[in-house]
Amino acid sequence: MKLIDERNEELEIILDSIKEAVCIVDANGVTKYWNKGSEKLYGIKREEIIGRPITEFFPSALIQRILDEKRAYEDIYNMPREDNYNISSASPIYYNGKIVGGTSVDRDITEFMKTTEQLNKTKSNLQALKQELAILNSQKTPFSTILGNNKKLRNAIQLAKSVSPSNLNVLIRGESGTGKDLFARAIHLASGRGGNFVPINCSAIPNELIESELFGYSAGAFTGALKEGKIGKIELAHKGTLFLDEIGDMPLQMQPKILRVIEDGEVTPVGSEKSIKVDIRVIAATNRDLEKMVEEGTFRKDLYYRLNSVIIEIPPLRERKDDIQFLANRFVQDYCMEYGVNILNFSHEVMEIFKYYDWEGNVRELKNLIETLVILARNNNSKIIDLDLLPDYVIKNSSAKVKNKKDNPYDLTSIIAEVERDTIIKALKVSGYNKQRAAKLLNIPRSTLYFKMDKYGIRDEGM
Repeated sequence: MKLIDERNEELEIILDSIKEAVCIVDANGVTKYWNKGSEKLYGIKREEIIGRPITEFFPSALIQRILDEKRAYEDIYNMPREDNYNISSASPIYYNGKIVGGTSVDRDITEFMKTTEQLNKTKSNLQALKQELAILNSQKTPFSTILGNNKKLRNAIQLAKSVSPSNLNVLIRGESGTGKDLFARAIHLASGRGGNFVPINCSAIPNELIESELFGYSAGAFTGALKEGKIGKIELAHKGTLFLDEIGDMPLQMQPKILRVIEDGEVTPVGSEKSIKVDIRVIAATNRDLEKMVEEGTFRKDLYYRLNSVIIEIPPLRERKDDIQFLANRFVQDYCMEYGVNILNFSHEVMEIFKYYDWEGNVRELKNLIETLVILARNNNSKIIDLDLLPDYVIKNSSAKVKNKKDNPYDLTSIIAEVERDTIIKALKVSGYNKQRAAKLLNIPRSTLYFKMDKYGIRDEGM
């Protein structure tokens, strides 16, 4: 008897060491053995289940089915309880040709199934998001990439929209960095023309190459030419739009040839005697005074009047100060997402600097500066874009204008500024004009203190 007990104990130790859930029942489906793996998997103690029918706990238990059907099952997907997924194997136990019981081994795949389910949901959500994005994109107009609410800018956009469906040539005028190329692309997209949008920067191509770039050339047209020849930009723009950026820099000797293309709708490649019919719309852009160039004889009058069927004036950023905060916030959101940074805010002082800065490079300069500031903030673990991140040239350019603002006795901003100035002077006096201590008292960075002292014309009495 002692030997049998020892053997039973050894068997129990062995079965308990198995990670999978092991269950043994008799011929009537009454539970005889329930290992630790089963306790862990199902949360049922062995003293609760042993001696009781397995179906009381698991109505769809596979082990009961093998007793009823007198057959074994291998690696069957099974869900004995809600939110409980297993791979199960079960076999009947025979003695002297009769079924005396059954055994089952269950391997838990619940986490795997839940992960799969979550992935399927995520896939479904992504598909839904793609559909929503497609709808949003379909609702966007080509001009949605041009950001700003300034009245002059909105008027320019409205004019561009109204002429887009026509075949009128368009001249876009504006300083460098104002977004002339964005207007040109938007007009092309809104035009409905099926051909390509072909941009060419007249100032970036050497004079000796501009003709072959625009008109193309035939095989063997000149030394160094490709054997098979080359198609020109004008021909590439057939049924589409040719964008002549910086048209004011086009060489004078090329201008009559462009005029002929516009008037006749034909292009003749360099080295060829055969003309090619083209259907193009021309959009030109410049930051130069073409009227003055016409008077000086550096730009052809007839070409100018061919190009200026519609003139769209894009205001420089300094004339749309009301857009600066909107643009800065939009750019900072875009670059924070691109560089994996939490969305940053601007301090009031930085926004004030932006308001009075000249922005000679216009929107392009603002966008480039914001990208730099986001990178600096990330590298410095800054949670806000403050004065200490701004380049010196930006602060120096703006501070004199901030300082020379005309006061309005009813302007709350000016009143607050006066209180701020007095408070800074008091903090400096209390600290003995120690800038570090004064900044600490005022709870601002020392760089901000320096800026405010310069802004309000506060002299360093400690020197």
